[in-house]
Amino acid sequence: MKSVEMAYQELVDGLHSSSAEAEFGRVGQRVAESMGFRYFAYLGFGEADPVLISSYPKRWSEHYFAEGYQNVDPVVAFARGGRSTLQWTREVARQFPLRAQKRLFDDADEFGIRHGVSVAIAGGFNRFAAFTLAVDEVSSAHGRMVTEANDIVQLIGLTFHAHANAKLGLRSPPNDAVPLTQRERECLTWAARGKSMEATAMIMGITPRAVKFHLDNARASLGADTLPQAVAIALRQRIIS
Repeated sequence: MKSVEMAYQELVDGLHSSSAEAEFGRVGQRVAESMGFRYFAYLGFGEADPVLISSYPKRWSEHYFAEGYQNVDPVVAFARGGRSTLQWTREVARQFPLRAQKRLFDDADEFGIRHGVSVAIAGGFNRFAAFTLAVDEVSSAHGRMVTEANDIVQLIGLTFHAHANAKLGLRSPPNDAVPLTQRERECLTWAARGKSMEATAMIMGITPRAVKFHLDNARASLGADTLPQAVAIALRQRIIS
């Protein structure tokens, strides 16, 4: 199992050169496997039908939507609320109040989806998504790893969403392009490529505090709540590339 830091850098490198859904799927699966998980899934909700990119068995994905599980799935409700990360198992599902929720996790268990962690992603304009890493066997080691590296697991989900949102769909209502300063565009460009504020500062020859200042201004100008959301908006509006 690689470190989550290495997995994140692999994700950024892979997403930067991905433009099709199949490519996003391969990147997501490589990252999941490098962290010791069997499956990954990205489920995004926007103006149109839900967008699912995953390595789950195809029969499970078809069954999930055929049964309308997206309407009762606690992970979807959790993602809609935008509350950090959620670890789940079939045993945890027994505490859910609806019979359909229990049936959802019983069915998932039959397809070998038994333990996972989901990252909630709020996208604005009533858009939201969940990024999930899952295994076919319940493991305390995965739980500990996710707990210890919770911030980076969240960042992996947010980064996947930012690129998927910009390149594949979940479009927001049309907006006029927001003008940004040259420094703000440069800082956003390096953020989109996975560079930290410290690394960006070294590249641009300015201080990390100045990088944060430019990123905060860009985020505010774009009306974004988070940096990944600002990156997604800038990519979508072709402010950066």
